Amino acid sequence: RWALEEVGHPYEVRLVSFRAMKEPAHLALHPFGQIPTYEDGDLVLFESGAIVFHIAERHAGLLPDDANARARAITWMFAALSSVEPPILDLVTARFLEGEKPWSKARLPLVVDRVHDRLKLLSARLADADWLDGGFSAGGLVIVWVLLRLEP
Repeated sequence: RWALEEVGHPYEVRLVSFRAMKEPAHLALHPFGQIPTYEDGDLVLFESGAIVFHIAERHAGLLPDDANARARAITWMFAALSSVEPPILDLVTARFLEGEKPWSKARLPLVVDRVHDRLKLLSARLADADWLDGGFSAGGLVIVWVLLRLEP
């Protein structure tokens, strides 16, 4: 939704219950029974990165015009989902799904350290800049979206 808001493209939100996500109608849209999905005419997409990339390619404002800057913005989208998000999701799992397990107290500090290490590297890359690579882009949008998962 954030990407659609940024480019000023109208959209409709369809809320899906946990139960409905596992039903055939939703599985036809997202084979893993998750959210989000994106529908535009005959096109159906799933996976946040693919959806943001599709929107960014078709609407001005999320990808730079310069080919090199564009490639770097796309790289940040991949980095958000492949390098930044995994330790964050591991932390969410450790806290909420494994928190009652007898070994969780020993594991949690290790998971927290991995998140801190990744965020230190991201912070060093950002330094004093307002944006990761020049200006606001789909790459920065996906990075922030991933970081919002850290909120309790």
